[in-house]
Amino acid sequence: MMEYEDHSSVLTIYKSFMKSVHEWVKKVMTGSPVSETPQKPVPDSTKPASGSVPTPAAKTPPQKFHPRPVRSNHQPKGGFNKPAPKEQTVHLPNGKLLRIYPLGGFEEVGRNCLVVDVDSDLYIIDLGLQFPEEDMPGIDYLIPDLSSLRGRENKIKAVIFTHGHLDHIGAVQHVMAQLHFPPCYGTRLTMAFVKKRLDEEKLTSRCRLNTVEFKKPIKIGSVEIEFLRVTHSIPDSAAIALHTPYGTIVHTGDFKFDLTPMNEPPADFQRLAELGEKGVLAIIADSTNATKPGNALSEKAISGTLFNLMREAKGRLIVSTFSSLLNRLAQVIEHAKTLNRKVYVSGRSMEQNIEIAVELGYIQVPRGMIRKVGPGMEKIPDREIVILTTGSQGEERASLARMGLGTHQHVRVKRGDTVILSSNPILGNERAVAKVVNNLNLLGANVLTNQELALHTTGHGYQNDILLMHRLVRAKHVIPEHGEPYMRAAHGDLARGIGYADNQIHLLTNGEILEFDAQGNARRSKQKFTANDIIIDGRTTGAEGQTIMDDRKIMNNAGIFVAVMKVYAESMRLVSDPLILSRGFTYGTEQSLINKEATAAIRKAYEEGLTRGDKSIAALKREVTSALFRFFRHKLDREPMVMPIIIEV
Repeated sequence: MMEYEDHSSVLTIYKSFMKSVHEWVKKVMTGSPVSETPQKPVPDSTKPASGSVPTPAAKTPPQKFHPRPVRSNHQPKGGFNKPAPKEQTVHLPNGKLLRIYPLGGFEEVGRNCLVVDVDSDLYIIDLGLQFPEEDMPGIDYLIPDLSSLRGRENKIKAVIFTHGHLDHIGAVQHVMAQLHFPPCYGTRLTMAFVKKRLDEEKLTSRCRLNTVEFKKPIKIGSVEIEFLRVTHSIPDSAAIALHTPYGTIVHTGDFKFDLTPMNEPPADFQRLAELGEKGVLAIIADSTNATKPGNALSEKAISGTLFNLMREAKGRLIVSTFSSLLNRLAQVIEHAKTLNRKVYVSGRSMEQNIEIAVELGYIQVPRGMIRKVGPGMEKIPDREIVILTTGSQGEERASLARMGLGTHQHVRVKRGDTVILSSNPILGNERAVAKVVNNLNLLGANVLTNQELALHTTGHGYQNDILLMHRLVRAKHVIPEHGEPYMRAAHGDLARGIGYADNQIHLLTNGEILEFDAQGNARRSKQKFTANDIIIDGRTTGAEGQTIMDDRKIMNNAGIFVAVMKVYAESMRLVSDPLILSRGFTYGTEQSLINKEATAAIRKAYEEGLTRGDKSIAALKREVTSALFRFFRHKLDREPMVMPIIIEV
């Protein structure tokens, strides 16, 4: 069995293999020599006896071939595998009603998207992406399934963004056309990042982008929308208050209560409390750190640690963090200015984000202090250099990983360099981060991480932050959001601890519909929207995300086995023994024997199917696939991906 260390190698081998399958089948179709010589063709007994059977290549021109993988019942091990819901049409009854339904972010961290449906007018909060997990080979990211909004695009009154992180805005360029370009609203920095995403696909001119100020309500349809300042890890983060005819809905966005924030004012405690006094129907609140007691550490504590380390460093400083963690980046740049160090930036996303922040005044630096890494750096004394770089999560193509491998075009890590990882590894990235740290240590760098020192703090509130939000807002109903099921369950327990009853706490899953009546009572609808995994893979978008990921896991775990059968078009009888091609499945010493026995199993299953009267290609493929699965389980205790291909000649 072959194992691949990273996702890109799985995808590269898969693409290379499929290319070889195409070329191989083309040779079969044209009668060209192939690596395995088939046996002499068996005469078709159902054809007239006069004359010999013509060579297939002499009569049949090459055909364009599009193989389709055959699904199996194989379930890859490990990870949280959510079953893919079937496509379904939900018809919501007409009439006056308030509904809330999440389309992402309620079963995972990321892919945030929530719909507030006010008398059939739709208000969408966030259009985020989810970064792939460890068991999602080759996937760039996932986005929300918005198929439930099809046919109702003209009812979308607004798309509202809480802040500029990709898990809240990252899907915008993929779905705006699908939504028929509704108007978008957000704070100044948030909308600058939204515009950057749209610019990448040249969609900005078709979009209606609106910048909103804090505490200045805007009326859209029957709903008044208000942006309230909260603290997170990026400036201009907002909670959203939707004042509907049924009552006020508060969506917290990502938040924590930082009493000593850096580079921005604290949260608007007063306005949150005022809303609580007036009465809030429901709060949709961040659950990311609901399992962690206490309060989230203030950004000011991290700033002090960073300054001391930067002051004590004798050589170059290389600081890696999230490219969207602007508050942290601003601190490093401010400290560099104090310590008379120039800042060099490596990584396209970080360059763009800093450029936007400087342009809008969120980061203030003298002209020429921030530069891209490039030729000429070596002329600057090491003690006067800070390098800001992407790659804090161990991403193999990011700048920090390339520095560790010695393949970065402009930065060669050397003894005397200090590398600071101002982040925590996201769940599943620990191994990749450790690999980068080891490589940097081997090159002589002094690597500092959050495990040894306070170099990172979260932007999501701990239990006391969440409880304070509930005490301020005092909503009638609590809807925990933004988190995996166990995080939201912990949030529900916190709410119970301060007096909320079970019928006031609503642990929804993606696609579920919560309905409110005029009296403020809530009930879960019996209907549910489709919420499939929509994957972004290169420049393609796929609705069958779970299917594709399962296929890649199978190939990663057990390889792939292809059997090509040439059959007579009229009788469907085999022309010769099937041709077999496999990758990552059998070892060289056993391959010949396995192929021989598999050939016999294929022929037997195929001919038995014909005898029973099955002459459709789909039925015959099923017979062969089932026989091969039984054979491989019994013979090898393996379950490769099986691809039977039938070519009529």
